[in-house]
Amino acid sequence: MILREILDLSKSIANYRVDMHELAKNKGFSDPDVLKINQQLDFKIQNIKNIIKG
Repeated sequence: MILREILDLSKSIANYRVDMHELAKNKGFSDPDVLKINQQLDFKIQNIKNIIKG
C-alpha cells in the first residue's frame, strides 16, 4: 500500500515537472500558473518525505 502511494506520487511529480518546464519555457518562471505547479510539486514531494519518515 505504501509503495503504491509512493509510486503514484512519483509519477505525479514527474508529470508536474514536465508541465512546469513547458509552462516556464513559454510563460516565464514568475507566471502564476508556473508558481502554482511549483507549489503542488513541493506538496507532493513533502508527502513522499512524510511517508518515508513514517
